[in-house]
Amino acid sequence: MNCPSDGGAPRNPRIGLALQGGGAHGAYGWGVIDQMLASGASIAAVSGASAGALNGAALVTGLVEGGPDGARTALERLWRAVAEQSPLRAIDWGPLASAWFEPWLGRGFDMAKLASRYFLPFMPAVADMRALRAVVRDTIDLDRLRDPRAVPLHVSATRVATGAATLFEGAGITLDALMASACLPDIFAAVEIDGELYWDGGFSANPPLDPLVLDDGVTDLIVAQITSFEGEVPGRDPAAIARRVSDIAFNAALVRDLAALTAVQRIARDTRGADPRLDALAAMRLHLIAPPAALRASSKLDTRWSQIERMRDLGRQHAAAWLSDNGPSIGCRSTLDALPPELVA
Repeated sequence: MNCPSDGGAPRNPRIGLALQGGGAHGAYGWGVIDQMLASGASIAAVSGASAGALNGAALVTGLVEGGPDGARTALERLWRAVAEQSPLRAIDWGPLASAWFEPWLGRGFDMAKLASRYFLPFMPAVADMRALRAVVRDTIDLDRLRDPRAVPLHVSATRVATGAATLFEGAGITLDALMASACLPDIFAAVEIDGELYWDGGFSANPPLDPLVLDDGVTDLIVAQITSFEGEVPGRDPAAIARRVSDIAFNAALVRDLAALTAVQRIARDTRGADPRLDALAAMRLHLIAPPAALRASSKLDTRWSQIERMRDLGRQHAAAWLSDNGPSIGCRSTLDALPPELVA
């Protein structure tokens, strides 16, 4: 890959892929990953939160199992199993669904999420994440994460007591760790690991960037975002307010981390030669695949196969367009130098 603007030598980019979470919208992330694998991307390390952690585990174990094709198969296996466990299978009418039914169903998701906190104590099978545990246990061979050929995987969860992020890596990525990373507190009970209670990693590191930035084997950090920074301003509708609050909360850590990273990179570039660690940070190329506005927040709970397919296809299409526009820059230069000022002002 040539970099004509800076005259640099051809580089073989080694990608650190940071996967944001977002419930069933993780299927959009699946589509992004699938398109990147199809394009021949060389993935050197992975991080993820919530659904991004599940995608990351499937990706890394699949790469061990059978390279890029194995990873694509593993991701499809994961999401098909999610759909098989969906309580909405009976109403998965696909393209036959009427124009009025889908908005009605979306409203139903909103109301169910608002009411879940009152019914959770009486729904132990939901609270202990029984269905999701079974899906992950049956579709992802976590022992493959310990294989010497496995690329590093970093999974975040949020400590309930402090709100701080905890990163699970290597042998620490257990079934419980993945459940902790995906534990939305308004639906599931906190996951206990070694006496500590955890909630969804999306609250504190969504996704984790530090381990990829500090990885000497990574030349390009690509963040696969699921929840857009900007959204509709809600009126007085409680469900719309709850959706917007959730989106803001799940993006707060990413805004913070990207703002800090790009600011430190600018300082590092102005002081080249002062510190090898800063020089390495300055050389890290940063990219963000932002999601389209078509991801409706209410559909984060919709695990019907028709919707998962729609999200996957949308992810593929959006990633293909992004790669067409920005692919030549991977291995050459950053496509994200700073966040829009309205996000950090």
